Amino acid sequence: MVTDIVAPTQDQLNGLVQSYLANQPTGLGFVIGYAAEGFSNIFFAGNLANQAGQSLALNGGTPFELASVSKTFTATLYALQMQGQSNQNLTLGDFPLGIGAQFSDIPITSLVTYSSGLPQDNQTAAYDSPPYLPMPYGVPGMLGYLASTSMTPKPPNERYTYSNLGFGIMGGALAPLLAGNGQNFQQLMTENVFSPLDIYAIFFDNIRLNRLPVGYEYSGSTPSPAQPGWELFPAYNGAGGVVATPNDMMQWLKFNMGLITNDTLTPLLPALQSPATPAKTPWGDNLGLGWFLTPAGNADFPTVWKDGGLQGFNSYIALLPSDAPGQQASAAGCFVLTNSDGLYGGAGNNTEITAAIANDVLYYMQGLTPPADKVSYPRSTPTRPLPR
Repeated sequence: MVTDIVAPTQDQLNGLVQSYLANQPTGLGFVIGYAAEGFSNIFFAGNLANQAGQSLALNGGTPFELASVSKTFTATLYALQMQGQSNQNLTLGDFPLGIGAQFSDIPITSLVTYSSGLPQDNQTAAYDSPPYLPMPYGVPGMLGYLASTSMTPKPPNERYTYSNLGFGIMGGALAPLLAGNGQNFQQLMTENVFSPLDIYAIFFDNIRLNRLPVGYEYSGSTPSPAQPGWELFPAYNGAGGVVATPNDMMQWLKFNMGLITNDTLTPLLPALQSPATPAKTPWGDNLGLGWFLTPAGNADFPTVWKDGGLQGFNSYIALLPSDAPGQQASAAGCFVLTNSDGLYGGAGNNTEITAAIANDVLYYMQGLTPPADKVSYPRSTPTRPLPR
């Protein structure tokens, strides 16, 4: 077990971002949050503009699109809803969704463990999307398409498949049905996860664009302003719709580390941070509920982690696994937010910038020197599809 944890220095943190800020001195920002027993802090670097081109403060209250880090929230709500359920083997066919019979045998748990057999719908020209999307693309549209598509999912729990569609179904359709009280997904998340943890996050549908930073998509070293959001919102809010501040993310990090506790939610941590399916990623990570679990031997140190990327935004959260989640706190954790996408960890290093930074911070916190070559860092997909 890790024992000697230290806070990263300001020089170390500056060193992780200075080359990127030198290349784009205006409009680009980085947030690095880190925590351990006894200390926590949020580091800010760069500057931002809002969607109207006006200067925007970069501080603990600045909203960022979390993209697929949202999946960790969705999985937590699911774990809460399933707590105490007498039947833990529910499938999509057990619910009145009105979708194709080919989906009936998919266990609902597999939707949040990346093992449902549904397609990797975050890739270009994905066949889970209709050719002409109604705008906004809502849950009725998503379910209507699934009622008529000829798509045939692969057998569940046999292989890793990164599916935004699975999390979209869980959030938009199943979470309200599991609750059975007429609340929609956003209301359920706010009441049951955000509010109990003093998190003030919202979903992209409700963000004021004058408060949202302009995001930048990079092609090589050249940034271009990016369209905010995603055309599949709000149907896919469960996959990537959360907009949260650095202060929110610090609360989320501390909760998942076990540094702050909640009588209702903390007991869920063992299930969230343990392998939930026999399937593994191609690079050998285990799959928890919403989380990727890098075991010892797959990297220099094990981590519980999740990344996220939408056009113009990138996020990452990681913590050292606890021997007893919910009872014994994680030794160290980190999150990184930036209003950019397509930046990587250096020459010859295809690791997303937020993952590269977060893992470097975890090296520093353990008193280790980060390796010069970070290509072995975990990532949620072997290539870089958008969004995820």
